[in-house]
Amino acid sequence: MSETKTAAFVERVACISCGGSKLLELSSGRFDEGALKHFIEEDPWGEHPAPFLRGQRWSYVACQDCGLAFHRYILAPEWNERRFSKWMSQEAIEAFERPLKTPASEFRKAADYTAHVLRIEQLTRALRGSGAPRVLDFGCGYGGFLSMCSMYGFDAYGVDRSSAKRDNNSFSRVYAGIEDVDGMAPFHAITLFEVLEHLDDPHGLMLRLRDLLSAGGILVLETPDCSGVHNLETRYDYSRIHPLEHINGFTPETLKRFAARLGFTPIIRPIGCVTSDLRQIVKTVAKRMLSTLMKPTTQLYFRKL
Repeated sequence: MSETKTAAFVERVACISCGGSKLLELSSGRFDEGALKHFIEEDPWGEHPAPFLRGQRWSYVACQDCGLAFHRYILAPEWNERRFSKWMSQEAIEAFERPLKTPASEFRKAADYTAHVLRIEQLTRALRGSGAPRVLDFGCGYGGFLSMCSMYGFDAYGVDRSSAKRDNNSFSRVYAGIEDVDGMAPFHAITLFEVLEHLDDPHGLMLRLRDLLSAGGILVLETPDCSGVHNLETRYDYSRIHPLEHINGFTPETLKRFAARLGFTPIIRPIGCVTSDLRQIVKTVAKRMLSTLMKPTTQLYFRKL
């Protein structure tokens, strides 16, 4: 592939959730102009994508039938592979994550993982009897959640498309594609932590994952909340609807509709308190009691019907 070539994009002409064709453009522009140009230039990269994006247009649209918002133009498959293999090098990923990794953030992440493990163990008891929970973490990254599952005796597997993350994974059973874990189903629980926003075809992928999940199995979905984000003007906007990375913009309501269309019903997740601080336990219980008054979230649990 010549270094002078321009990246190729494909157009999504129908809603990625309901298939509707009535798409309303919320905002648009070019990769090499305005705030987006500066955000991309400032990010760490392996091979820098800016030269390949000159003159290319982005368009953020919303389905007028179901409300889901997404980027109309996405990288063509061969260019998406280049993004994963060259643009997002291991060194670039480390440079991006380095300022985010603090002792406090690492503690919170480990506590969150443990809370998910405890909830999944409780919610899958009726499905598995005395057997170990079988879990698939799709988009598992470096395998942190899988390692936590393994410590609790889970039969855990992961899938991640990024070769850099697979090659530097902390967990052994991580595969490149969903087809590699077909023979390991059924799973009692499937988790996607900040994955749906990256997928070219989230509905098609979820149909395949649904078939790998036991009847009554648990689905955990977490995505950035894109409520109120309609343009690419600020760093916050960029963190939510990056047109190369976060190509789908979910809100609490559109995430629920997306899952319902696939045959999942939302459930109240059990309380998971991972703390020695009594005040934090009281706060968590109080939040549950007041849950109907709390702000909706895009961190949701579902059960397969």
